[in-house]
Amino acid sequence: MSIDTQKRLDKFIESVEAAQKLQNDIVRYGLEAAYLYAEDVDGDWLEKWDDDEITQTNFVESVTTFLESDDWVAVSVRKQSRGKSLQEIATQLEDCLRLSEVENRVFAIKTMLVESASYADNRGFASESDAVDLLDLAQQLVKRLECMFEISR
Repeated sequence: MSIDTQKRLDKFIESVEAAQKLQNDIVRYGLEAAYLYAEDVDGDWLEKWDDDEITQTNFVESVTTFLESDDWVAVSVRKQSRGKSLQEIATQLEDCLRLSEVENRVFAIKTMLVESASYADNRGFASESDAVDLLDLAQQLVKRLECMFEISR
């Protein structure tokens, strides 16, 4: 078994164990288990529930503004994503950035760029350097967005 496969298996086992512990705690403590897993259970989080929608709107607006800029990464993304609106691209980027690991973010963005580009029509790359260029663009885009939104690596 490769090292990467072993890491993924270990991470999966950890996740299953954590889910089992949560389930056991809910059975044991009932609703009080919420205090073990969440901060501010008694706080005003319900009243602030709509703030997430505002944050999402701000994210999409900020990314759209970035994509409209003359930054070479933004220009390259626009060229790559022919036929998609900037808002649609920004929404897809938001989904990609929700992934926890940087490598996953990069490959999710690369996949998004491939699917929206002319490569989708050809079902492949003209050369290996095209694939590398697209990966570099995705990495640069992730770096820009992480800096804009102070996302941890």
